Amino acid sequence: MRTSFALDIAPILAPYRDNMMWRFDLADYDAVKSNANLIYSKISPEGGSQMPPAPLPPIEPSGVETFKTWIDEACPP
Repeated sequence: MRTSFALDIAPILAPYRDNMMWRFDLADYDAVKSNANLIYSKISPEGGSQMPPAPLPPIEPSGVETFKTWIDEACPP
C-alpha cells in the first residue's frame, strides 16, 4: 500500500504545524512536497534530528520512516 500525504504525512506533521517556524505551511501538500528533502534532512537521525526543536517531542522513528517512504514513492497526494 502506497503512502499518501492526506492519510499518512499530514497527520505526522499536524502536531507541529503551529509550533514550528517553517518557511511554509506544513499542512499544504504542494509546500511539503516541494520541501520534502529539506524536511527529511531536519527530522531524520542522519540530519541530527534538528526538528522539531525542544521542548516539542521528536517525530517518532516510524513517522520519520513513513516520511522517507513517501519521498521514495514520489510524494503521492
